[in-house]
Amino acid sequence: MGKALGITQQRIHQLIDEGVVIRDETSSSGAVKVIDSIKNYYKVKSHSEVPEEVDLMVERARHEKAKREIAELKLAKLQGSAYDAKTVELVMTEMASNLRTQLLGLPSKLAPILENRKKEEIYEILTKEIEEKLSELSAYSPDLFMGEDADTAEGGDSDEEC
Repeated sequence: MGKALGITQQRIHQLIDEGVVIRDETSSSGAVKVIDSIKNYYKVKSHSEVPEEVDLMVERARHEKAKREIAELKLAKLQGSAYDAKTVELVMTEMASNLRTQLLGLPSKLAPILENRKKEEIYEILTKEIEEKLSELSAYSPDLFMGEDADTAEGGDSDEEC
């Protein structure tokens, strides 16, 4: 049996103890049921060896994919097409805060100008001022996001650490 499976006699005894190789209970000489034992052996072998190899390959593929995605993100940051969430949050918070301050300042700025004006004139002046403040938001510049990104892109993790 050992020669047929390419394993040692000692391993055959282990497989008998594990119940993989089945002894013929009707035989007094300790014979084994060859066909059933071979089926069991290859069933056990396929379940124990293949998943480890497949898992190793899957893990390697995942690792390579992660390394590729990290490299793509670093390249996008260097090209100025991707930014750290922290930087975006800081810049957007500052822009919103500035807009809020400007909009809250409109009443004190416009009250003397709008005094004794017709409804249409008030509407025009208010609309013009609000559009002016909103147009400042549309004057977005990618350079606003580059301050912190440039520092982290140069001192970031190297690919060799992955």
